[in-house]
Amino acid sequence: MAPPPGLSFRTTEENLRGAFEKFGQLTEVHLVMDKVAKRPRGFAFVSYAVEEEAKSAIEGMHGKFLDGRVIFVEVAKRRPGL
Repeated sequence: MAPPPGLSFRTTEENLRGAFEKFGQLTEVHLVMDKVAKRPRGFAFVSYAVEEEAKSAIEGMHGKFLDGRVIFVEVAKRRPGL
């Protein structure tokens, strides 16, 4: 059985940068951490300087393997109230 989708606990911001920078100029890489467990929560945010590069990254990385896990890549959605 395959593990559930999402980032591996072994994924680092450097791994993310390496995987996503081939699609364009990254302006931010943020791996969301669990403050109690001191490990990644399984998701991250990457931002690009140009919208077309972000679209290319979504197309190029969605459903691909990163650090042994299938990842889902989509446009971030605003949370209500933030």
